[in-house]
Amino acid sequence: MGALRTLVAADTQQLQRIDSLQKLERANIGELDQTVAMRARSGPDAVARVRSGVGKAIMDSARRLAARTSAIERQRLGERNQSRLQIRNLAFAVIMIGTFAAFLLAFVTNRSIRRDVIGQELTQEQLEHQAKQLEDQALELEQAMEQLRETTTQAEEARDAAEVANRAKNDFLAVMSHELRTPLNAIVGYAELLHDGVAGPVNETQREQLDRVQLSARHLVELVDEILSFSRIEGSQENVRPTAVDLAQVTREAGALVEPVAVAKGLHFTVSTPNEPVVFATDAAKVRQVLVNLLSNAIKFTDEGEIVLASRAEDGRVVFEVKDTGIGIAAEHQERVFETFWQVDQTATRKAGGAGLGLSVSRRLARALGGDLTVESAIGKGSRFRFWVPR
Repeated sequence: MGALRTLVAADTQQLQRIDSLQKLERANIGELDQTVAMRARSGPDAVARVRSGVGKAIMDSARRLAARTSAIERQRLGERNQSRLQIRNLAFAVIMIGTFAAFLLAFVTNRSIRRDVIGQELTQEQLEHQAKQLEDQALELEQAMEQLRETTTQAEEARDAAEVANRAKNDFLAVMSHELRTPLNAIVGYAELLHDGVAGPVNETQREQLDRVQLSARHLVELVDEILSFSRIEGSQENVRPTAVDLAQVTREAGALVEPVAVAKGLHFTVSTPNEPVVFATDAAKVRQVLVNLLSNAIKFTDEGEIVLASRAEDGRVVFEVKDTGIGIAAEHQERVFETFWQVDQTATRKAGGAGLGLSVSRRLARALGGDLTVESAIGKGSRFRFWVPR
């Protein structure tokens, strides 16, 4: 019984059954002892006691209790065996799942590591390739920089040579212009003296010839003046000397210089100035030069009609306009007329004369004064040149 109690120590109900079984065992043993004692003393009493069934009842109770206890233990044993089987199966399943998971993890890890290694190898190859490309590009860039330095040096040398040549050209033009002006002015002066009969009487044919000499000489003087102005501007020798200038006065002075030429050509010449006095600061000589150039150009290319010189003050500036009824300028040529030596109509230019410098010089002078020179024109409807300077 002690061994049984040890085996079922964790089961309270089984312990109670074993206790009951021990009590029945002791009761049965006590009953047997009494029956044996009674038989020894008096046989009939013992037989009667046996026949009473007390001992049998105790044994039956003990057998039933033992059978019940045994059945319960067998049931518990089956349950424990089933539980152990389930635990074993669960353990096996866990082991298998763990093994598979470990294998899968190892496989994934291996692939990841391999992919990382391959990626690192590819990255290393790409980096090496890019490094090689950068080295090649750096070499090409260095070569390009060297070529650029050589080109820049050559360009600077060419620019310096061009500046030297340009200065030499401008100096030559200036010197030659000054040298030509003196004999040309002498020719004009002597022709006028001969025309007026100072050296003796001249007939009509001689007078016409002297007129042609004067006209040609004056034309040459105009060309020389244009070349001289151009060389001064190119050589940056045209210094602006601002003084207080009366707008009406400088306008009338410029008009007076060319009016005889316009009238002699049969053109109607008009000068318009503002009624109120307007004084502004600028280089009066250069303003007159621009106006004379514009008026002379208008006279050259106008065979009939009128020429108008107008001036006014507006919006912080002084504006001069020279309008004519001449041949006009096509829209696509209206900017090119300000280019050096460019001429609109070669036939008209040969007829009127000129080197194609007047308008170029005039625009450069206008911009040197802080203003500008523009044109609006249409073929056959004349032109309007607008020249302005700050007030």
